[in-house]
Amino acid sequence: MSTVHSQTSRLLRKIDCASKSLLIVEDNDASRRLVMELLRAAGFTNLSFARDAEEAIEHIQTQGPDLLLLDWGLPGMSGIELVNHIRQAALKPDPRFPNPQLPIVMLTARQRVFDVTVASHAGINEFVVKPFSTSTLLKAISSALVKKRQFVTAPDFVGPDRRRRKSALHPGLLRREGDADEAAKAIQNPMVAEIEALRGAMRRTPGQKLNRDQINQVVVRLMHTQTMAHDLRMRLIEQATKSLNAYVHLFGEQAEEEVLDVHLDALIRLNETPQADPDEAVNIVKHLNTLVNKRKANRKVSQ
Repeated sequence: MSTVHSQTSRLLRKIDCASKSLLIVEDNDASRRLVMELLRAAGFTNLSFARDAEEAIEHIQTQGPDLLLLDWGLPGMSGIELVNHIRQAALKPDPRFPNPQLPIVMLTARQRVFDVTVASHAGINEFVVKPFSTSTLLKAISSALVKKRQFVTAPDFVGPDRRRRKSALHPGLLRREGDADEAAKAIQNPMVAEIEALRGAMRRTPGQKLNRDQINQVVVRLMHTQTMAHDLRMRLIEQATKSLNAYVHLFGEQAEEEVLDVHLDALIRLNETPQADPDEAVNIVKHLNTLVNKRKANRKVSQ
């Protein structure tokens, strides 16, 4: 829980995580395993999964989960289509969806304002963009379970009341003009700062010549920042590899396949995570350390 912000920790304390049943609908095996490990580390134990909407519908009808974590791009019926079916059951009862007010967190790589609007109109509770940090995911889940909003049932919209500021639907995910948090993040990110400095150096009034020396200086700093980001990535990949090696060395033939898979998935994500997002890469390695330490602690207890 070290990666979870204090606000999210307070929200999680209001939830009996062990009693909540969560259904993860994700067709990508690596992404699904990682999400489930993050949730287990946070204290959620009643987890199940589906690879497509059809499997999800069967589970919703028979098991009645407390929350749905749903990928947008599913094979066959999309995640948005599934949300529409669930919510429409409030207008026209459907035995497949006994709880039309089921809290839904949308997981997706889409991050355009248009996509957020589409998901909001479909009736989701929270919107989380991949790749996401542990705290971002848990904050969305906590909000959906704890900060319940009035459920609206109208001919033109069925779902949680959307009458709140837009940024609350997708906190810290989309870059918006005038967003103080995002502006602060941009200032703290050296690469973004250098790019903005380069943009400023290239602006000129009509008839004014480019200041080549200034641009060259900014480009050199930008290349240095890029090198630092690359070096950080390589150090984190090295740490993840060492974590995998240490786990295998410690547990040997008793090593759990799931833990091995999470390490391999983490290495893939470290390779794919944009270099401009060092926090996400650091969180991935922190999660591996937490996972291995828990397995070590459990082993000591059982001995």
